[in-house]
Amino acid sequence: MMKIEKGKFIRVIIITVCMTVAVVGILFSVFCKVTGRSLIKGEDYTFVKKIMSKYGKLYAIQEKMNKDGYFKVSESRQMDAIYKGLVKSLKDPYSEYFTAGEAKEWNSRLNGTFFGIGVIFAQDKKGDFIIGEVIEKSPAAGAGLKKNDIIEKVDGKKYKNAEALKKAITGKAGSKVRVTYRRGSKSADVSIVRGKVTEFTVKGTVTKEKIGYIRVSSFAEKTAEEFKTELAALEKKNVKGVVIDIRANGGGYANQGVKIADMLLPECTIMYVKDSKGKKTYFNSNEDATKLKYVLLVDGNTASTSEILTAAVKDNKGGAIVGSKTFGKGVMQVEYPFKDGSALKLTTNQYFSPKGHRINKKGITPDYNVPLKPEYKVDRQLEKAVELLKSAK
Repeated sequence: MMKIEKGKFIRVIIITVCMTVAVVGILFSVFCKVTGRSLIKGEDYTFVKKIMSKYGKLYAIQEKMNKDGYFKVSESRQMDAIYKGLVKSLKDPYSEYFTAGEAKEWNSRLNGTFFGIGVIFAQDKKGDFIIGEVIEKSPAAGAGLKKNDIIEKVDGKKYKNAEALKKAITGKAGSKVRVTYRRGSKSADVSIVRGKVTEFTVKGTVTKEKIGYIRVSSFAEKTAEEFKTELAALEKKNVKGVVIDIRANGGGYANQGVKIADMLLPECTIMYVKDSKGKKTYFNSNEDATKLKYVLLVDGNTASTSEILTAAVKDNKGGAIVGSKTFGKGVMQVEYPFKDGSALKLTTNQYFSPKGHRINKKGITPDYNVPLKPEYKVDRQLEKAVELLKSAK
C-alpha cells in the first residue's frame, strides 16, 4: 500500500476539489449558453421577480396587442401613452408627463421664447379663453387680435382644455393657423402665420400723473432681474408710487415671485410650503425693501406664482390689492427630466400665505373689488390703483 504524507494528501484533495468546481462551472456555463439561461445574484432575482409581479400584466397586454392586434402603433407611442395615463391617474390638472418635444416646448415657454402667434390667454370659470395680452410685434398683433378677445376655435376646432388650445396655436415658424375669435358680440376668422415669439416679461413706464406702472406678464428665469431694473428706474424718477400689474399672469418659476416679494417687503415671511408628509419650509425676505408705495392689480387669471406675490403683500400689508378674486392655484410642481429628453412635471407641495391661509381652489380676495368687463371703455381697475396712490400720504 502506497503511503502519502499528510501535507501532500491535503494538497491533492484541494487540487481535486478545485478541478471539480472548475469542471462543474464550465459545464454550467455551457448549459446556460445552450438553454439561454444565465446566473444572477439573489437580490437581482428578487428584484426581477418583484418587477414581473407588478408589471407582468402590462407586459402581457403589450405583447398581445403587438402580436394579435389588428391596429398597430409604434412601441414608443405605446410607452408614452402608458406614462401619460399613469400620471393622469393622479387626477391632478398640474401634473403631467412630457415627451421630449413637449418638454422642450414647455421649458421654452417658461423662459419666454416659443413658436406660435404671440398671445397670453387664460380660461375663465365659464370655460372661455380670454386673451390677457397680445405680445408686441408678434404675429397675433399683426393680425389685429386684441386684449379681451375670446378665442373660440383653432382651425375650426373647439377646445375645452387650456393646454390643448396652447398646443393647437403653437407650431413651426412659417406654418399657418386659423383662429376664430369673438370681440363683443361679433365673431371673426383670421389666418395667422406662426413665428418665433420672444416675450419680455416685465415692462415699465410712467403715467401722466407721475405714477409708475410695471407690467409683469409671467415669471420666467430672469423676471426678478428685469423687475429690479424697472423698479430702480422708477425710483430714480421719483414717481409718487407704482402700479404692479399681474393680471392674466398664470405664474411660472416660484423663486422669481419670492425674489420680487423680497424687493417689496421688509423682513417678514413671504410664504411657506407643505409637502405630502406635512413638512413645512418657510421663505422669508430680508430687511431691505423699496420705499415706493405700490398697488397690485389682480384678476381671475392671476394664478400660481402671482398668487404667492399677492398673498405675501396682502398678509404683510405691503400695498393695496385691487381687482377681482384670483384664480386659486396654490400647488407647486417640480420637473424631473429623463436622459431621453422627456420629463415628469409633478405636484410636490402646497403653498400657503404668511398667515397660513390656503390659496389652492380658493384664491385671494382683493382689498378693493373692482369689476372689469370687456365693454368698459376705460380700465377701472387701473384707475382705482392710480387713485389710491395719488391720495396716499
